[in-house]
Amino acid sequence: MDTWDPKKNTILVITKARDNKLVVFTRQLAEWLIFTPQFGKKNPFVVYVDAHLMNSTRFGYNKLVEKNSVYGTHLKFWTPKLCYKHPELFHLIITLGGDGTILFTSTMFQTTVPPIMPFHLGSLGFLAPFLFTTYKDELENLFKGHLKHTNRMRLSCTVYRYRQDPYCLMRARRGSQSDTVWTQSVPTNDDPSEASLADDQSKWELMETAWMRKAFEQESKRDKGIIDLTDEKVMCYSTVPSQTYHVLNEIVVDRGPSSNISLLELFGDDRHLTTVQADGLCIATATGSTAYSLSASGSLTHPDMQCTLVTPICPHTLSFRPMLLPSKMVIRIVVPFGSRHSAYCSFDGRNRTELKQGDHVKITMSPYPVKTFCSCDSSNDWFSSVQSCLQWNNRQRQKSFVVVEGDKDKPAKEKPDSDSLFACLRSKECDSRSLVVPSSSTSGSEVDEDTNSEEADDFDLTPWTDDELTRDAPPAFSSLSSRNNRSKI
Repeated sequence: MDTWDPKKNTILVITKARDNKLVVFTRQLAEWLIFTPQFGKKNPFVVYVDAHLMNSTRFGYNKLVEKNSVYGTHLKFWTPKLCYKHPELFHLIITLGGDGTILFTSTMFQTTVPPIMPFHLGSLGFLAPFLFTTYKDELENLFKGHLKHTNRMRLSCTVYRYRQDPYCLMRARRGSQSDTVWTQSVPTNDDPSEASLADDQSKWELMETAWMRKAFEQESKRDKGIIDLTDEKVMCYSTVPSQTYHVLNEIVVDRGPSSNISLLELFGDDRHLTTVQADGLCIATATGSTAYSLSASGSLTHPDMQCTLVTPICPHTLSFRPMLLPSKMVIRIVVPFGSRHSAYCSFDGRNRTELKQGDHVKITMSPYPVKTFCSCDSSNDWFSSVQSCLQWNNRQRQKSFVVVEGDKDKPAKEKPDSDSLFACLRSKECDSRSLVVPSSSTSGSEVDEDTNSEEADDFDLTPWTDDELTRDAPPAFSSLSSRNNRSKI
Protein backbone atom coordinates (compact mmCIF):
# COMPACT_ATOMS: atom_id res chain seq x y z
CA MET A 1 0.00 0.00 0.00
CA ASP A 2 1.16 3.52 -0.83
CA THR A 3 0.93 6.47 1.54
CA TRP A 4 -0.21 9.63 -0.22
CA ASP A 5 2.29 12.48 -0.16
CA PRO A 6 0.49 15.71 0.92
CA LYS A 7 2.83 17.69 -1.35
CA LYS A 8 1.25 16.03 -4.39
CA ASN A 9 -1.68 18.25 -5.22
CA THR A 10 -2.32 18.02 -8.98
CA ILE A 11 -4.97 15.60 -10.25
CA LEU A 12 -5.85 14.92 -13.90
CA VAL A 13 -9.42 13.81 -14.69
CA ILE A 14 -9.89 12.03 -18.03
CA THR A 15 -13.53 11.60 -18.98
CA LYS A 16 -15.00 9.35 -21.66
CA ALA A 17 -16.18 11.37 -24.65
CA ARG A 18 -19.69 11.43 -26.13
CA ASP A 19 -21.49 10.86 -22.84
CA ASN A 20 -23.22 13.95 -21.46
CA LYS A 21 -24.01 12.22 -18.19
CA LEU A 22 -20.29 11.98 -17.43
CA VAL A 23 -19.90 15.73 -17.85
CA VAL A 24 -22.05 16.21 -14.75
CA PHE A 25 -20.08 13.51 -12.91
CA THR A 26 -16.83 15.28 -13.81
CA ARG A 27 -18.16 18.50 -12.33
CA GLN A 28 -19.18 16.71 -9.13
CA LEU A 29 -15.78 15.06 -8.80
CA ALA A 30 -13.85 18.28 -9.42
CA GLU A 31 -15.97 20.15 -6.88
CA TRP A 32 -15.39 17.48 -4.22
CA LEU A 33 -11.64 17.34 -4.83
CA ILE A 34 -11.22 21.12 -4.66
CA PHE A 35 -13.42 21.91 -1.66
CA THR A 36 -13.06 18.83 0.57
CA PRO A 37 -10.36 19.59 3.18
CA GLN A 38 -7.42 17.18 3.15
CA PHE A 39 -4.07 17.21 4.94
CA GLY A 40 -4.94 20.40 6.79
CA LYS A 41 -5.66 22.31 3.58
CA LYS A 42 -8.97 23.99 2.79
CA ASN A 43 -8.53 23.59 -1.00
CA PRO A 44 -6.06 20.71 -1.26
CA PHE A 45 -6.01 19.90 -4.99
CA VAL A 46 -5.63 21.52 -8.37
CA VAL A 47 -7.83 19.62 -10.81
CA TYR A 48 -7.31 19.43 -14.58
CA VAL A 49 -10.31 18.48 -16.74
CA ASP A 50 -10.73 18.08 -20.50
CA ALA A 51 -10.33 21.37 -22.35
CA HIS A 52 -13.50 20.68 -24.33
CA LEU A 53 -15.45 21.35 -21.13
CA MET A 54 -14.33 24.98 -21.05
CA ASN A 55 -17.29 26.00 -23.20
CA SER A 56 -19.67 23.28 -22.03
CA THR A 57 -23.08 24.47 -20.84
CA ARG A 58 -23.53 21.36 -18.75
CA PHE A 59 -20.19 21.82 -17.03
CA GLY A 60 -20.75 25.57 -16.64
CA TYR A 61 -17.20 26.72 -15.99
CA ASN A 62 -17.97 30.44 -16.22
CA LYS A 63 -20.84 30.14 -13.74
CA LEU A 64 -18.58 28.21 -11.35
CA VAL A 65 -15.95 30.96 -11.44
CA GLU A 66 -18.60 33.61 -10.83
CA LYS A 67 -19.93 31.56 -7.93
CA ASN A 68 -16.53 31.04 -6.29
CA SER A 69 -13.20 32.52 -7.34
CA VAL A 70 -11.35 29.42 -6.08
CA TYR A 71 -12.42 27.65 -9.29
CA GLY A 72 -10.36 30.13 -11.28
CA THR A 73 -7.10 29.01 -9.61
CA HIS A 74 -7.83 25.36 -8.78
CA LEU A 75 -9.78 24.20 -11.83
CA LYS A 76 -7.70 24.04 -15.01
CA PHE A 77 -7.88 22.37 -18.41
CA TRP A 78 -5.64 19.81 -20.10
CA THR A 79 -4.86 19.08 -23.74
CA PRO A 80 -2.97 16.12 -25.23
CA LYS A 81 -0.02 18.44 -25.96
CA LEU A 82 0.23 19.32 -22.28
CA CYS A 83 0.26 15.65 -21.31
CA TYR A 84 2.91 14.84 -23.93
CA LYS A 85 5.25 17.63 -22.87
CA HIS A 86 4.76 17.70 -19.10
CA PRO A 87 3.78 14.26 -17.76
CA GLU A 88 5.53 15.03 -14.48
CA LEU A 89 3.03 17.84 -13.82
CA PHE A 90 0.34 15.38 -12.66
CA HIS A 91 0.44 13.27 -9.51
CA LEU A 92 -2.74 11.23 -10.01
CA ILE A 93 -5.01 10.36 -12.92
CA ILE A 94 -8.71 9.63 -12.37
CA THR A 95 -10.49 8.06 -15.35
CA LEU A 96 -14.27 8.20 -15.76
CA GLY A 97 -15.13 5.63 -18.42
CA GLY A 98 -14.18 2.11 -19.38
CA ASP A 99 -11.15 0.20 -20.60
CA GLY A 100 -10.88 2.40 -23.69
CA THR A 101 -10.42 5.46 -21.49
CA ILE A 102 -7.51 3.76 -19.70
CA LEU A 103 -5.92 2.81 -23.05
CA PHE A 104 -6.34 6.41 -24.23
CA THR A 105 -4.57 7.55 -21.07
CA SER A 106 -1.70 5.15 -21.76
CA THR A 107 -1.44 6.52 -25.30
CA MET A 108 -1.15 10.11 -24.09
CA PHE A 109 1.57 9.29 -21.57
CA GLN A 110 4.30 7.62 -23.60
CA THR A 111 6.99 8.01 -20.93
CA THR A 112 6.30 8.28 -17.21
CA VAL A 113 2.67 7.56 -16.33
CA PRO A 114 1.13 8.95 -13.12
CA PRO A 115 -0.81 6.35 -11.08
CA ILE A 116 -4.33 5.75 -12.37
CA MET A 117 -7.52 5.33 -10.37
CA PRO A 118 -10.15 4.02 -12.83
CA PHE A 119 -13.89 4.36 -12.18
CA HIS A 120 -16.20 2.05 -14.09
CA LEU A 121 -18.48 4.23 -16.21
CA GLY A 122 -18.00 2.52 -19.59
CA SER A 123 -19.17 -0.66 -21.28
CA LEU A 124 -17.04 -3.57 -20.06
CA GLY A 125 -14.90 -2.08 -17.32
CA PHE A 126 -12.50 -4.99 -17.06
CA LEU A 127 -9.65 -2.74 -15.89
CA ALA A 128 -11.87 -0.39 -13.84
CA PRO A 129 -12.79 -1.97 -10.49
CA PHE A 130 -14.13 1.16 -8.75
CA LEU A 131 -17.78 2.25 -8.82
CA PHE A 132 -18.47 5.96 -9.11
CA THR A 133 -21.36 5.72 -6.63
CA THR A 134 -18.76 5.38 -3.86
CA TYR A 135 -16.08 7.68 -5.27
CA LYS A 136 -15.80 9.73 -2.07
CA ASP A 137 -15.05 6.69 0.10
CA GLU A 138 -12.63 5.24 -2.46
CA LEU A 139 -10.67 8.46 -2.76
CA GLU A 140 -10.56 8.81 1.02
CA ASN A 141 -9.05 5.31 1.19
CA LEU A 142 -6.52 6.31 -1.45
CA PHE A 143 -5.42 9.44 0.40
CA LYS A 144 -5.17 7.44 3.66
CA GLY A 145 -2.92 4.87 1.97
CA HIS A 146 -5.34 1.93 2.20
CA LEU A 147 -5.29 0.90 -1.47
CA LYS A 148 -2.97 -1.56 -3.19
CA HIS A 149 -1.81 -1.20 -6.79
CA THR A 150 -0.78 -3.22 -9.84
CA ASN A 151 2.21 -2.40 -12.03
CA ARG A 152 1.07 -3.28 -15.54
CA MET A 153 3.82 -4.01 -18.02
CA ARG A 154 3.86 -2.19 -21.35
CA LEU A 155 5.58 -3.06 -24.61
CA SER A 156 7.96 -0.70 -26.40
CA CYS A 157 7.37 -1.06 -30.15
CA THR A 158 9.74 0.60 -32.63
CA VAL A 159 9.05 0.61 -36.37
CA TYR A 160 12.20 0.34 -38.52
CA ARG A 161 12.08 1.34 -42.18
CA TYR A 162 14.10 -0.32 -44.91
CA ARG A 163 16.51 2.00 -46.70
CA GLN A 164 18.99 1.22 -49.46
CA ASP A 165 22.34 2.85 -48.76
CA PRO A 166 23.50 4.69 -51.95
CA TYR A 167 27.22 4.41 -51.00
CA CYS A 168 26.88 0.68 -50.52
CA LEU A 169 25.09 0.44 -53.86
CA MET A 170 28.03 2.10 -55.63
CA ARG A 171 30.51 -0.29 -53.99
CA ALA A 172 28.29 -3.25 -54.79
CA ARG A 173 28.24 -2.32 -58.47
CA ARG A 174 32.03 -2.16 -58.42
CA GLY A 175 32.04 -5.68 -57.01
CA SER A 176 33.80 -4.72 -53.78
CA GLN A 177 33.40 -6.75 -50.60
CA SER A 178 32.69 -4.74 -47.43
CA ASP A 179 31.00 -5.06 -44.08
CA THR A 180 27.98 -3.08 -42.94
CA VAL A 181 28.07 0.34 -44.52
CA TRP A 182 26.54 3.24 -42.68
CA THR A 183 26.25 6.96 -43.35
CA GLN A 184 26.02 8.79 -40.05
CA SER A 185 23.43 11.52 -39.81
CA VAL A 186 24.76 14.97 -38.97
CA PRO A 187 22.87 17.24 -36.53
CA THR A 188 21.40 20.40 -37.98
CA ASN A 189 23.03 22.70 -35.42
CA ASP A 190 25.83 22.76 -32.89
CA ASP A 191 23.64 21.87 -29.93
CA PRO A 192 25.61 19.20 -28.00
CA SER A 193 22.44 17.54 -26.68
CA GLU A 194 21.10 17.15 -30.21
CA ALA A 195 24.46 15.82 -31.39
CA SER A 196 24.44 13.29 -28.56
CA LEU A 197 20.92 12.27 -29.50
CA ALA A 198 21.98 11.81 -33.12
CA ASP A 199 24.95 9.67 -32.04
CA ASP A 200 22.73 7.44 -29.91
CA GLN A 201 20.25 7.09 -32.74
CA SER A 202 23.04 6.19 -35.14
CA LYS A 203 24.23 3.46 -32.80
CA TRP A 204 20.80 1.91 -32.67
CA GLU A 205 20.46 2.15 -36.45
CA LEU A 206 23.84 0.51 -36.94
CA MET A 207 23.06 -2.26 -34.46
CA GLU A 208 19.69 -2.97 -36.04
CA THR A 209 21.19 -2.96 -39.53
CA ALA A 210 23.89 -5.41 -38.42
CA TRP A 211 21.28 -7.65 -36.81
CA MET A 212 19.17 -7.76 -39.97
CA ARG A 213 22.22 -8.60 -42.11
CA LYS A 214 23.05 -11.45 -39.74
CA ALA A 215 19.45 -12.69 -39.98
CA PHE A 216 19.72 -12.65 -43.79
CA GLU A 217 22.86 -14.80 -43.63
CA GLN A 218 21.31 -17.31 -41.24
CA GLU A 219 18.16 -17.53 -43.35
CA SER A 220 20.17 -18.10 -46.54
CA LYS A 221 22.02 -20.98 -44.86
CA ARG A 222 18.78 -22.53 -43.69
CA ASP A 223 17.12 -22.29 -47.10
CA LYS A 224 19.17 -21.01 -50.02
CA GLY A 225 16.08 -20.47 -52.16
CA ILE A 226 14.57 -17.82 -49.91
CA ILE A 227 17.25 -15.11 -49.77
CA ASP A 228 19.91 -14.26 -52.35
CA LEU A 229 22.84 -12.60 -50.58
CA THR A 230 24.04 -11.13 -53.89
CA ASP A 231 20.79 -9.22 -54.33
CA GLU A 232 21.32 -5.45 -54.13
CA LYS A 233 18.47 -5.14 -51.61
CA VAL A 234 20.25 -7.52 -49.27
CA MET A 235 23.81 -6.34 -49.88
CA CYS A 236 22.92 -2.69 -49.37
CA TYR A 237 20.34 -3.19 -46.65
CA SER A 238 20.07 -0.46 -44.05
CA THR A 239 17.33 0.43 -41.61
CA VAL A 240 16.29 3.56 -39.72
CA PRO A 241 13.84 3.92 -36.80
CA SER A 242 10.57 5.63 -37.62
CA GLN A 243 8.21 5.67 -34.61
CA THR A 244 8.18 4.22 -31.11
CA TYR A 245 4.99 3.51 -29.16
CA HIS A 246 4.49 2.12 -25.66
CA VAL A 247 1.38 -0.08 -25.62
CA LEU A 248 -0.59 -1.39 -22.66
CA ASN A 249 -2.62 -4.06 -24.45
CA GLU A 250 -1.06 -5.22 -27.69
CA ILE A 251 0.55 -4.55 -31.03
CA VAL A 252 -1.19 -6.19 -33.98
CA VAL A 253 0.47 -6.81 -37.35
CA ASP A 254 -2.09 -7.88 -39.94
CA ARG A 255 -2.74 -8.08 -43.68
CA GLY A 256 -4.61 -4.80 -43.82
CA PRO A 257 -6.91 -4.26 -46.82
CA SER A 258 -5.31 -7.09 -48.83
CA SER A 259 -7.33 -10.26 -49.44
CA ASN A 260 -4.17 -12.41 -49.24
CA ILE A 261 -2.78 -13.83 -46.03
CA SER A 262 0.18 -12.11 -44.43
CA LEU A 263 3.72 -13.42 -44.82
CA LEU A 264 5.80 -12.45 -41.79
CA GLU A 265 9.06 -13.62 -40.23
CA LEU A 266 9.05 -13.93 -36.44
CA PHE A 267 12.29 -13.69 -34.47
CA GLY A 268 12.97 -14.16 -30.75
CA ASP A 269 16.31 -12.64 -29.70
CA ASP A 270 18.76 -13.96 -32.32
CA ARG A 271 16.71 -16.99 -33.31
CA HIS A 272 14.29 -17.30 -36.20
CA LEU A 273 11.17 -18.76 -34.58
CA THR A 274 8.82 -19.30 -37.49
CA THR A 275 7.36 -17.98 -40.72
CA VAL A 276 3.89 -16.63 -40.09
CA GLN A 277 1.28 -17.27 -42.78
CA ALA A 278 -1.92 -15.97 -41.26
CA ASP A 279 -4.24 -12.99 -41.12
CA GLY A 280 -1.79 -11.49 -38.69
CA LEU A 281 0.04 -11.70 -35.40
CA CYS A 282 -0.91 -10.29 -32.00
CA ILE A 283 1.86 -9.53 -29.50
CA ALA A 284 0.20 -8.77 -26.17
CA THR A 285 0.98 -8.05 -22.55
CA ALA A 286 -0.62 -9.88 -19.62
CA THR A 287 -3.05 -6.96 -19.34
CA GLY A 288 -3.92 -7.36 -23.03
CA SER A 289 -4.51 -11.11 -22.69
CA THR A 290 -8.22 -10.41 -22.15
CA ALA A 291 -8.52 -8.18 -25.24
CA TYR A 292 -7.65 -8.96 -28.89
CA SER A 293 -5.44 -11.90 -27.88
CA LEU A 294 -8.41 -13.55 -26.17
CA SER A 295 -10.48 -13.25 -29.36
CA ALA A 296 -7.67 -15.01 -31.22
CA SER A 297 -7.71 -17.92 -28.70
CA GLY A 298 -4.81 -16.65 -26.63
CA SER A 299 -4.35 -17.61 -23.01
CA LEU A 300 -5.74 -15.68 -20.05
CA THR A 301 -2.77 -14.30 -18.13
CA HIS A 302 -2.59 -12.75 -14.67
CA PRO A 303 -1.53 -9.06 -14.87
CA ASP A 304 1.34 -9.65 -12.41
CA MET A 305 2.99 -12.00 -14.91
CA GLN A 306 5.97 -10.38 -16.64
CA CYS A 307 5.59 -12.07 -20.01
CA THR A 308 4.79 -11.48 -23.66
CA LEU A 309 1.98 -13.31 -25.46
CA VAL A 310 2.45 -14.31 -29.09
CA THR A 311 -0.94 -15.15 -30.59
CA PRO A 312 -1.49 -15.90 -34.30
CA ILE A 313 -4.63 -14.51 -35.92
CA CYS A 314 -6.35 -17.14 -38.11
CA PRO A 315 -3.17 -19.06 -39.07
CA HIS A 316 -3.36 -21.22 -42.17
CA THR A 317 -2.05 -24.26 -40.30
CA LEU A 318 -3.29 -26.60 -37.58
CA SER A 319 -0.13 -26.51 -35.45
CA PHE A 320 0.52 -22.81 -34.81
CA ARG A 321 -0.35 -22.49 -31.13
CA PRO A 322 -0.19 -19.35 -28.97
CA MET A 323 2.92 -18.92 -26.81
CA LEU A 324 3.99 -17.13 -23.63
CA LEU A 325 7.53 -15.79 -23.85
CA PRO A 326 9.71 -14.15 -21.18
CA SER A 327 9.41 -10.39 -21.05
CA LYS A 328 13.16 -9.93 -21.55
CA MET A 329 13.09 -11.62 -24.97
CA VAL A 330 13.42 -9.19 -27.88
CA ILE A 331 10.79 -9.92 -30.54
CA ARG A 332 11.07 -8.81 -34.14
CA ILE A 333 8.42 -9.08 -36.82
CA VAL A 334 9.83 -8.67 -40.33
CA VAL A 335 7.98 -8.20 -43.61
CA PRO A 336 10.24 -10.13 -46.04
CA PHE A 337 11.13 -8.88 -49.48
CA GLY A 338 9.28 -11.86 -50.94
CA SER A 339 5.95 -10.87 -49.43
CA ARG A 340 3.22 -10.28 -52.01
CA HIS A 341 1.98 -7.16 -50.25
CA SER A 342 2.73 -4.90 -47.33
CA ALA A 343 1.46 -5.43 -43.81
CA TYR A 344 -0.17 -3.03 -41.36
CA CYS A 345 0.38 -2.62 -37.63
CA SER A 346 -1.62 -0.88 -34.92
CA PHE A 347 -0.71 -0.01 -31.35
CA ASP A 348 -3.51 -0.45 -28.82
CA GLY A 349 -5.88 0.02 -31.75
CA ARG A 350 -4.38 3.38 -32.75
CA ASN A 351 -1.69 4.91 -34.98
CA ARG A 352 -2.19 2.39 -37.80
CA THR A 353 1.03 2.18 -39.82
CA GLU A 354 1.95 0.46 -43.07
CA LEU A 355 4.93 -1.92 -43.08
CA LYS A 356 6.38 -2.33 -46.54
CA GLN A 357 8.70 -5.10 -47.73
CA GLY A 358 11.95 -4.88 -45.78
CA ASP A 359 10.41 -3.03 -42.81
CA HIS A 360 10.20 -4.59 -39.37
CA VAL A 361 9.00 -3.94 -35.81
CA LYS A 362 11.18 -4.44 -32.74
CA ILE A 363 9.26 -5.23 -29.54
CA THR A 364 10.80 -5.07 -26.06
CA MET A 365 9.57 -4.59 -22.50
CA SER A 366 8.88 -0.91 -21.88
CA PRO A 367 10.71 0.85 -19.04
CA TYR A 368 7.48 2.78 -18.33
CA PRO A 369 4.82 0.54 -16.73
CA VAL A 370 1.31 1.70 -15.87
CA LYS A 371 0.38 1.77 -12.19
CA THR A 372 -3.33 1.23 -11.46
CA PHE A 373 -4.97 1.09 -8.05
CA CYS A 374 -6.87 -2.01 -6.93
CA SER A 375 -10.26 -2.18 -5.26
CA CYS A 376 -9.11 -5.18 -3.21
CA ASP A 377 -5.85 -6.56 -4.59
CA SER A 378 -4.48 -7.56 -7.98
CA SER A 379 -5.64 -11.19 -7.92
CA ASN A 380 -9.13 -10.60 -6.51
CA ASP A 381 -9.81 -7.76 -8.94
CA TRP A 382 -8.62 -9.82 -11.90
CA PHE A 383 -10.59 -12.97 -11.08
CA SER A 384 -13.69 -10.90 -10.33
CA SER A 385 -13.40 -9.23 -13.74
CA VAL A 386 -12.82 -12.55 -15.52
CA GLN A 387 -15.87 -14.08 -13.89
CA SER A 388 -18.23 -11.09 -14.11
CA CYS A 389 -17.19 -9.45 -17.39
CA LEU A 390 -16.16 -12.49 -19.43
CA GLN A 391 -18.44 -15.04 -17.72
CA TRP A 392 -15.44 -17.35 -17.35
CA ASN A 393 -16.53 -21.04 -17.12
CA ASN A 394 -20.10 -20.02 -16.43
CA ARG A 395 -22.22 -23.16 -16.72
CA GLN A 396 -25.32 -24.60 -15.07
CA ARG A 397 -24.27 -26.95 -12.28
CA GLN A 398 -24.74 -30.65 -12.99
CA LYS A 399 -27.50 -32.20 -10.91
CA SER A 400 -26.97 -35.22 -8.68
CA PHE A 401 -28.55 -38.71 -9.17
CA VAL A 402 -30.85 -38.34 -6.14
CA VAL A 403 -34.41 -39.09 -7.32
CA VAL A 404 -37.43 -38.55 -5.07
CA GLU A 405 -40.90 -39.60 -6.29
CA GLY A 406 -43.73 -37.15 -6.15
CA ASP A 407 -45.27 -34.22 -7.97
CA LYS A 408 -43.33 -31.78 -5.84
CA ASP A 409 -40.09 -32.89 -7.49
CA LYS A 410 -41.15 -31.89 -10.98
CA PRO A 411 -38.83 -29.21 -12.29
CA ALA A 412 -40.32 -25.79 -11.82
CA LYS A 413 -40.48 -23.43 -14.73
CA GLU A 414 -37.51 -21.12 -14.45
CA LYS A 415 -38.15 -17.43 -14.44
CA PRO A 416 -36.00 -15.70 -17.06
CA ASP A 417 -33.28 -13.47 -15.79
CA SER A 418 -34.21 -9.85 -16.39
CA ASP A 419 -30.57 -9.07 -17.11
CA SER A 420 -30.36 -11.69 -19.87
CA LEU A 421 -30.24 -10.42 -23.43
CA PHE A 422 -32.96 -12.87 -24.59
CA ALA A 423 -35.12 -12.74 -21.46
CA CYS A 424 -37.86 -10.82 -23.26
CA LEU A 425 -37.97 -13.48 -26.01
CA ARG A 426 -38.59 -16.27 -23.49
CA SER A 427 -41.27 -14.64 -21.38
CA LYS A 428 -44.33 -12.50 -22.03
CA GLU A 429 -43.81 -10.75 -18.72
CA CYS A 430 -41.21 -8.51 -20.32
CA ASP A 431 -43.81 -6.89 -22.54
CA SER A 432 -45.12 -4.90 -19.62
CA ARG A 433 -41.73 -4.21 -18.06
CA SER A 434 -40.06 -0.82 -18.29
CA LEU A 435 -36.46 0.06 -17.59
CA VAL A 436 -35.99 2.53 -14.76
CA VAL A 437 -32.71 4.43 -14.72
CA PRO A 438 -31.85 5.87 -11.30
CA SER A 439 -31.16 9.58 -11.32
CA SER A 440 -27.91 10.87 -9.86
CA SER A 441 -27.54 13.85 -7.58
CA THR A 442 -25.53 16.82 -8.74
CA SER A 443 -24.25 18.05 -5.37
CA GLY A 444 -26.75 20.86 -5.19
CA SER A 445 -26.50 21.73 -8.90
CA GLU A 446 -29.74 21.70 -10.87
CA VAL A 447 -29.50 19.97 -14.23
CA ASP A 448 -32.26 19.78 -16.82
CA GLU A 449 -33.47 16.35 -17.94
CA ASP A 450 -32.86 17.38 -21.51
CA THR A 451 -29.25 18.33 -20.81
CA ASN A 452 -28.60 14.97 -19.13
CA SER A 453 -30.25 12.89 -21.85
CA GLU A 454 -28.29 10.05 -23.40
CA GLU A 455 -30.02 10.64 -26.73
CA ALA A 456 -28.81 14.17 -27.18
CA ASP A 457 -27.29 14.75 -30.59
CA ASP A 458 -24.84 17.36 -29.38
CA PHE A 459 -22.10 16.25 -27.01
CA ASP A 460 -20.28 18.70 -24.77
CA LEU A 461 -17.27 16.40 -24.55
CA THR A 462 -16.09 15.37 -28.00
CA PRO A 463 -13.05 13.20 -28.85
CA TRP A 464 -9.71 14.77 -29.68
CA THR A 465 -8.85 14.82 -33.38
CA ASP A 466 -5.89 12.96 -34.86
CA ASP A 467 -4.07 16.26 -35.44
CA GLU A 468 -4.49 17.22 -31.78
CA LEU A 469 -3.18 13.82 -30.68
CA THR A 470 -0.06 14.05 -32.87
CA ARG A 471 2.95 14.38 -30.58
CA ASP A 472 5.22 16.17 -33.05
CA ALA A 473 2.74 18.78 -34.26
CA PRO A 474 2.72 22.29 -32.67
CA PRO A 475 -0.14 23.10 -30.31
CA ALA A 476 -3.20 24.17 -32.24
CA PHE A 477 -5.86 24.20 -29.55
CA SER A 478 -8.03 27.25 -29.98
CA SER A 479 -11.74 28.07 -30.20
CA LEU A 480 -12.99 24.57 -29.51
CA SER A 481 -16.60 25.58 -29.83
CA SER A 482 -16.19 26.58 -33.48
CA ARG A 483 -14.91 23.22 -34.62
CA ASN A 484 -17.53 20.89 -36.10
CA ASN A 485 -15.75 18.22 -38.14
CA ARG A 486 -13.90 15.73 -35.95
CA SER A 487 -12.40 12.32 -36.53
CA LYS A 488 -13.36 9.43 -34.28
CA ILE A 489 -11.04 8.17 -31.53
